[in-house]
Amino acid sequence: MVDEEFLGFINDNRLFKTTDKVLLAVSGGIDSVVMAELFYRSGQPFAIAHVNFGLRGTESDADADFVENKAKDYGVPFHLTHFDTAAVARQQGISIQMAARELRYAWFAQLLQENSYACVATAHHQNDVLETLLLNLTRGTGLAGLHGISVQQNQLIRPLLFLTRSRIADYAKEHGLPYREDRSNADDKYARNRIRHHVVPVLNELNPGLWQTFPRTVDRLRAAETLMRLELDRSWQTIAEPQGPGILLPTDKLLALSELTFRLMEWLSPLGFTTAQVKQIVESLTQEVGQLFLSATHRVIHERTGLLLEPLSTKANYEIMVTEWPDKPIEIVEGLSLTIELFDKPADFRFSTDSTIAYLNADQLTFPLTIRPWKQGDKIRPLGLDGHKLVSDLLNDIKASHVEREQTAVLLSDNKIAWVIGHRIAHAFRIVDRTRQIGRFVWRKD
Repeated sequence: MVDEEFLGFINDNRLFKTTDKVLLAVSGGIDSVVMAELFYRSGQPFAIAHVNFGLRGTESDADADFVENKAKDYGVPFHLTHFDTAAVARQQGISIQMAARELRYAWFAQLLQENSYACVATAHHQNDVLETLLLNLTRGTGLAGLHGISVQQNQLIRPLLFLTRSRIADYAKEHGLPYREDRSNADDKYARNRIRHHVVPVLNELNPGLWQTFPRTVDRLRAAETLMRLELDRSWQTIAEPQGPGILLPTDKLLALSELTFRLMEWLSPLGFTTAQVKQIVESLTQEVGQLFLSATHRVIHERTGLLLEPLSTKANYEIMVTEWPDKPIEIVEGLSLTIELFDKPADFRFSTDSTIAYLNADQLTFPLTIRPWKQGDKIRPLGLDGHKLVSDLLNDIKASHVEREQTAVLLSDNKIAWVIGHRIAHAFRIVDRTRQIGRFVWRKD
């Protein structure tokens, strides 16, 4: 029966063909030994990989020898590596279990690439799914954590998820399969072991049909998560508006959504925002604008029109020198250019209302001209005003957003600001009656 169910998995999978070679992660324990036997009996080509984590001295070495001999018996390729897992855990400040996981999967990825294996298979089973679900539940989780372990994840497969630990033990006994016992599996200092030894038996007593009902529950949870993801994607596409390098989420559209905090948590947590931050972000929508929230890679700014989400590295750093009137556009940074043209002032000259175009008195311009982002302390005498004004105050007056402020540049002549690009020209560089030549400056974003 088990062999037939396993063959069904082999035939139904979409990750590898019956002629592809699969890499099996074999520890020597009963689960992975049964997995190797099932692959062997199915006729599916495979290789075996074993990691010696160096945590149990001679027992670890004996495990490696045992698995190598299994590979010889099957006549399949064998891969072995050794890690000083405890030392790596100390160096990185993580648990031994976490270090072992990271080392193991990094090595598997290397083997897949070097040997062109279709995927790597691990021997997780239904009990592992239940234990993982209960662990996640105690630590706090969403739907993804409640359905436990997936059958397939990228190039990783778990072909024994249709089996319980007891069925695996029965299969090993029926076929006389020897295996290695890891003494750490009996140690209750590990949270997973405490759940395995003390919680799951109680659940079995409460519901003797646990292993019939649990898989159905997992399937429903997985289906619910799929539907939830579809709705999250749909609503994101409905409200998200590209704005420069970021995304604007308009306030009115956000407040019209049901379960807004949950939606924002699902959207923002992959970018490093915490639950507490998301709650504060939601609260900010009914408060004064200008609040800023940071993760390691992104920020959310409460603007007048909504929440602006953008990567942290959006402020360009450049200083472009123009030594003469150019004959082609000047590329400032990728996607940003300045076109400069010189012409004689016509009798019927008219200004443009386009804020990305400035007409300056060429008679007053002194080369080299400089284009750079504005800085704190920069001052300009705006057209029509008597005194000077800080650029920062000018941007405040026009209620420029954080993105607009960071992307604002200035054009300087003889170290004097002639144009706060896109906003104001300087009084000294205005067009007057006696102006003979005009410089036309066009700021373009691709």
